[in-house]
Amino acid sequence: MSRNDNSSEKVRFIRALAFEIHRKRPAEEALADCIEREGKGGRHRLWRPASVALEADGFVAALRAAELLGDEAAAMLRPVVAGGDHRLLAATLNALADYLDTAD
Repeated sequence: MSRNDNSSEKVRFIRALAFEIHRKRPAEEALADCIEREGKGGRHRLWRPASVALEADGFVAALRAAELLGDEAAAMLRPVVAGGDHRLLAATLNALADYLDTAD
């Protein structure tokens, strides 16, 4: 998979996650479902670290384990997640997806 394909996969995943969270699903539950969907089709091994991190360390750690966030983005996302506002979290994830989409 080329770098651009990988980036578009990240954008697609983050947008799907933001959509689920916008629908008032708890962030960790929405992420677990998104990871499970991505794991189907023979890619389970790629998503296993994120699933383990989600159970052990939470939402932001799982996104880091899936290599969807860098250190800086993770630092900025932690207080948003802790705030518990699903609209703000969904908007933040969509902004991240927009950034990744235009970064290439």
